Parts: sequence; C-alpha cells; structure tokens
Amino acid sequence: MFLSKYVNDVYYEMILDEYDSDYLLTLDEEQFKKIYDLFKEYGFTYIEDIILRYLEIFEMEYDEVKEKLKDLKLELGDNFAYIIGNHLSLLYKILD
Repeated sequence: MFLSKYVNDVYYEMILDEYDSDYLLTLDEEQFKKIYDLFKEYGFTYIEDIILRYLEIFEMEYDEVKEKLKDLKLELGDNFAYIIGNHLSLLYKILD
C-alpha cells in the first residue's frame, strides 16, 4: 500500500485500523500525491493528521480541493494553514 510512503509507521498502522482494506486499495496514488503536494504547497505541516482523519479529501478532484483551499484562505486569512492545524474540523468545508 503506497500510503506507507507518506506517513510514519504509527500513522500507517492507525490508517490500517481505521479504514477498510478494500477501500484503501481503491485509492489512486497519482491523485493522492497531487493533493498531498497541494497541501505542502500551502504550508500544511501536519499532512499525516489530515490523511488519518480526512483521507476522503485525497480522492477528490485536484481542482476542487485547490478551489476549496483558496476559499478557506480567503475566509481565514494568510495564516489559514496554522488555524486549520489547530482546528482540523475546518477541513469538513473541503468535503462539502
């Protein structure tokens, strides 16, 4: 499973416990990496936490995630990545 390249061993085990293995096998690594890199580009330093709690975001269309991140930046300000880091539940807005 390619996720082991993006998270440490502890997080990987937590993901395996949290998500169904059949679901994990349906994930597309190329799509996942594009969104992973997008979070890095915006300065998110806690991407492992996002993967663990909001893995569904990494299935979404890249352009949609990018647009929703721009919206969050407009709403929360330039330090939006820091604010979201303290309130991960704000990421539900990407899934809406």
